[in-house]
Amino acid sequence: MSINVSVQANGPLASVTLRGTLDSMSQSMLKQQLEPVLANAAVNQIRLDFSGVQSMEAASAGMLMMLSHTAKSRNKAVGIVNANPSVLALMHKANLGKVLTIQ
Repeated sequence: MSINVSVQANGPLASVTLRGTLDSMSQSMLKQQLEPVLANAAVNQIRLDFSGVQSMEAASAGMLMMLSHTAKSRNKAVGIVNANPSVLALMHKANLGKVLTIQ
């Protein structure tokens, strides 16, 4: 499967819209798309919109934790919005809410 990533940076907020399946194959593409956002000094908040994510593998939770740690080291906050119930359940099971904001 694959993931489509759309990034819009507007001042201090970068909105990242994801569509598809977040799995081990799509993780590297997501990391590549997020690197310019993480490097952008003007951005201090990254909002990941999961409304288009149908499913997520458990291993992707670890990648999201690493993303959060990297963002924090660069003085950026990461939040996830609009995750469907099954993806949200996996996020809570992986304790992602301890390292990033889930709404």
